[in-house]
Amino acid sequence: MTGTDPNQLLPDLDRLRARVRAGQRATSAPMLAFGALIVGYAAIGGLYAGQLHAGGRHLTLLLYWPLATAVGLVALWWSARRRAGQDGVGEGRRTYRSATRAYLVALVLIVVLFIPVLFIGVFTPMIWPAAVLAAVACWQRNRLLGTWAAAIGVAGGAESVYVIANQGLGPAWWLLQPVVYTALGLALVAGGLVIGRRERATA
Repeated sequence: MTGTDPNQLLPDLDRLRARVRAGQRATSAPMLAFGALIVGYAAIGGLYAGQLHAGGRHLTLLLYWPLATAVGLVALWWSARRRAGQDGVGEGRRTYRSATRAYLVALVLIVVLFIPVLFIGVFTPMIWPAAVLAAVACWQRNRLLGTWAAAIGVAGGAESVYVIANQGLGPAWWLLQPVVYTALGLALVAGGLVIGRRERATA
């Protein structure tokens, strides 16, 4: 029996891992989900909440990302289970079920121990989805998703610098903000659609 060179097995293992990840829609699904949530934030946080008084607006923005993230993760969990039942592609060891549970535990701890973290959704709202996507990317060891998370995080950081440099947000920014967030969310959705097409071709 001839021996098998381990170096020859590595490319095959990488291709198999890529096919499994593609079948699970590991990159496109969270991009589509959180792209839609960012667009939703632009509509609710930028347009609707802008018509409220300061107290109502802050409460709306304070609750949006904590609740929307939970909804998004549950939707990803349901989608992964449905895909596993239809296509026979398992959810893997790092499932959205585990990610959802971990997020809910972290959210409870934040509410109980460190409430100011929730104000990220008010003052630097893009940092929240960037952090969640980065956590999912680390959970799945997904470099591509991590790159998109970093891009959103950079955009959120740039917004923070803008706010600090201008000592707050003026009326002009409240008009421009929904447009910027909508464009960012749509870019994430478009990227998810392109990657999803590649995933289907790979799987």
